[in-house]
Amino acid sequence: MNPSLPLIFDIARGSFEDGPGVRTTVFLKGCPLSCPWCHNPESQSYQAQTLFYPEACIDCKNCKNGKPCFTLARRTAGISYTPEDLIRILLEDKPFYDNSNGGVTFSGGEALGFPHYLSKVMPVLKDHHIHIAVQTCGYFDFETVSTLLPCIDLIYFDFKIMDADTHEAWLGKPNRLILDNFARLLRSDMDIVPRIPLIPGFVATRDNLDHLARFFSHHRIRHCEFLYYHPGGQEKRVRLNKSTCQSLPVTPPTEPENMAWIEYFKDRISSHSIKNQAH
Repeated sequence: MNPSLPLIFDIARGSFEDGPGVRTTVFLKGCPLSCPWCHNPESQSYQAQTLFYPEACIDCKNCKNGKPCFTLARRTAGISYTPEDLIRILLEDKPFYDNSNGGVTFSGGEALGFPHYLSKVMPVLKDHHIHIAVQTCGYFDFETVSTLLPCIDLIYFDFKIMDADTHEAWLGKPNRLILDNFARLLRSDMDIVPRIPLIPGFVATRDNLDHLARFFSHHRIRHCEFLYYHPGGQEKRVRLNKSTCQSLPVTPPTEPENMAWIEYFKDRISSHSIKNQAH
């Protein structure tokens, strides 16, 4: 891994889902967590990877001979862009940002795991008056990232498993740093939107949501968003030649099932008025 020049596995232009207005979302590759339900499992490794689509393969043997696969049966996840190259791409869509009050979102992987790289990109975007959002799992070095905070307008902060031992067992890291970083961001008066992915059997359990409700109440959180689980990440794991998680359902929960968990969470908050947004 080169923290000065991380790999990027997607640049999604014309997005309406990763912040206000029309946005370009930059997906940086590499994450300290190993969530088994990750919708983009190719985001977890810091190295370039190949996804195999056998349904597109015509057995041309180009890949075995070191030639490009023109049917895209093998697709590389992970390309490096210099800060200057990325800035040039992002500025191409500035008219769309301006007309929709949109901007740029940095996602991952864990975007805040690359503060040196972002320090070369974010200030230039701010010089062009572009709104900047970041999606984070919360596992980052706060002291290093704090230099970026003046450039960031909005942070989406994900909460998953609250029990420390269970968090480390499934996600590979303890959650104390995540919880501490959230508290520090609150004190820095950032615009933060907590998000809860409703992962069946992991995040969407009575005990875990009750624990989350207590944590939110303690910090007087008045707004959060819910993300619905979709099993598409498991298919990508197969394309990456990785094992799937047998503890996850093969079909997504129904709308009534998701709403039942949201209502349960709202009930646990009870004494607080929290505005909930479901995605």
